[in-house]
Amino acid sequence: MISTTFAQKNRHHDKNQHHNRKYVPPFVVTLLFTLLLTGCAGTAQQAQTISGHIKVSGSTALLPLVTAASQAFEKQYPQAKIDVSGGGSLVGLQAVTTGKTNIGDSDIYADPAAFPDPNLTDHIVCVTPFVMIVNRDVTINSLTRQNIIDIFSTGKYNNWDELQGSNIPINPIVRPNSSGTRVTFRKYILNGLDEKGTKLQVDDTQKVVNLVATTPGAIGYVALSAVTSAVKYVAIDGQEPTLENIGAGRYNFWSYEHMYTLGDNDPLIHAFLDYMTATAMQATAQQLHYIPIGAMELPTVGDASTTNPSNHATLASILLPARQESEDRRNESY
Repeated sequence: MISTTFAQKNRHHDKNQHHNRKYVPPFVVTLLFTLLLTGCAGTAQQAQTISGHIKVSGSTALLPLVTAASQAFEKQYPQAKIDVSGGGSLVGLQAVTTGKTNIGDSDIYADPAAFPDPNLTDHIVCVTPFVMIVNRDVTINSLTRQNIIDIFSTGKYNNWDELQGSNIPINPIVRPNSSGTRVTFRKYILNGLDEKGTKLQVDDTQKVVNLVATTPGAIGYVALSAVTSAVKYVAIDGQEPTLENIGAGRYNFWSYEHMYTLGDNDPLIHAFLDYMTATAMQATAQQLHYIPIGAMELPTVGDASTTNPSNHATLASILLPARQESEDRRNESY
């Protein structure tokens, strides 16, 4: 991160003290001027040294934030090129571990049993609250977890009028197996049960939003950052997807957002990861309805202890005593 500090100098002119001024040799003035120019040039040269081309792929829940970050980063560092794409969390994890991408974005923790490369490094950048969205013709504003299970898994409810809604058939939209959002949904909402409904072939958050918006009686699940006026989200057990509710354990449909690399020794990768967690981009994350990572009181991003499953209990009790839900207690090993 490059920063420049500006100092203001107050100059006092007093003719009576003119005789006390010390003589400064011309070569000293020249030297100081040269150092000033060198410092300015150094800042510009630092920007020029951040260059190259990297690929980022994976989670479509994190896609809006990574896209915004890449555009701002390229504007600040014109010699850098960052290609960003989605595909789903598992696609991102598979791509980074096989060298097809430089950074793999994921809503879920990379299970060492499935991704055993010891060089796989986790960088947690923010939190995504997920929500249940419905077509705007659905009049219900809140569902219980059991309601959602009975819609997506047991098939108990097939019409919204069975839940005191309008007489419209319920049309569940199911995300593909590559979706980290789906994994989170099954684990924390469906208690691990399978889903029934219209299953998408490609994980695309925007496609879920569009399909729910245009299908009468449709219900699906997406990141809060993806919700538009074309759909509406419903509360779960009467709880909204806020930081306070997540921190208190009242709202469980959320996940940390991970950016995985095979190490981060590449200067461009390192710079972009730093950029993602810098104050300005974390403010952008909040504007896009993510939760800044600092708000979750995590240890420093990149700390090896955050990625070691054996440390889960210790971290939960020592680092996050005020949180009833954390990545450590949630044990995101899928």
